[in-house]
Amino acid sequence: MNKHTLYQFNNIILIVMFCLFIYIPFLSGIIQDDKVVSLTEKRNLAPLPLLPSSLNTLSQYPIIFNRYYSDHFGYREILTATYFRLVNKFSHKTVFEHVTMGQNGWLFLGSVRPGYKGNDDPIGDALNVNIFTDNELKAFAHSIMAINHWLKKRGIKYIYMIAPNKHTIYFEYLPNYLTKLNEQSATDQLLKYLREHTDVNVVDLRASLFAEKKKHEIYFKTDTHWNHYAANVAQFTLMNKIKSFFPAQIKPFLLTDQQFKLFYKEDGDLATLAKIENIKDDYPNPIFATDCTPSKQITEAKEGETQTMLCQSKTLNALIFGDSFMTALQPYLSRNFYRSTYIRETINYSSLAKYIEQEKPDIVIEEVIERSLPYIPDSSLF
Repeated sequence: MNKHTLYQFNNIILIVMFCLFIYIPFLSGIIQDDKVVSLTEKRNLAPLPLLPSSLNTLSQYPIIFNRYYSDHFGYREILTATYFRLVNKFSHKTVFEHVTMGQNGWLFLGSVRPGYKGNDDPIGDALNVNIFTDNELKAFAHSIMAINHWLKKRGIKYIYMIAPNKHTIYFEYLPNYLTKLNEQSATDQLLKYLREHTDVNVVDLRASLFAEKKKHEIYFKTDTHWNHYAANVAQFTLMNKIKSFFPAQIKPFLLTDQQFKLFYKEDGDLATLAKIENIKDDYPNPIFATDCTPSKQITEAKEGETQTMLCQSKTLNALIFGDSFMTALQPYLSRNFYRSTYIRETINYSSLAKYIEQEKPDIVIEEVIERSLPYIPDSSLF
């Protein structure tokens, strides 16, 4: 075989291979059944569009069909998963705008990208960028005092508690080029102002969590949330505050290290969002030795739905408004109250009035995640 023939033969092989790479995914996409959900990207895929029935739908059809084909070409799921593995193996930065890769394997919600405002901008919170103005602090105090006064008239205690961002407790694991731009955070401002200008009962968990962090890892490396080591000390701090109102009816308890059994947690929400696989977090599971085991009043209620827990040996009723950080607190708090009702939302008049009539609480607890600050509560109906 002379050089010219060999050159032609090599070109033919190259063309055939190129065509195979181009058309095999296309042909495979035609043959295989369309998926509804991408397990790799954790999202719904674009459906096959209907044939156009008018000039207007005809003009939009190529765009819609391109969106469908981009989600369904052959081997897309395998290729996408491979791409994510390579990026996360060889790059020190995640390609996803809602996750920041910190130091020592720590992942943080949010982005350092200028102008980012997603997820209430927790990175900006950590840098003390998102802070209250003086007028906003006054408006917040006015609003929360109205809620407190409304409850006080009905003989109900009220506690406002902030669950710190992971960024606050583990700031040292954020990228080391980040520096704080203001001396005080929104949490610093708010708690100081409320203590100096209102009679609202506030609970600051940060000192307890910083102390606990010296002994244990208290937030998940690959998840947004705190773990049960943090929940244990957080509930103890909260319950000691509540004990000052009801000294004969509340007996705060703090689990010891021996009352946790260590498991492993996979697929933290941040790792899932960043498409990082095969990472495990320590998961300390509490073992309770208290005098009651709470039971659900409505057994089919799922996590995130309104739930009422009953503990027959206790006497007080609690109405608890909170977010996903309340999930880890719930098994502790439920062992301190006869009825504890958990509502996954911020306080608003309609829900508060409804549940107070229904539950007859002795105390209302409102837990909010730090990244929701700064905001102004709506107290227009109180």
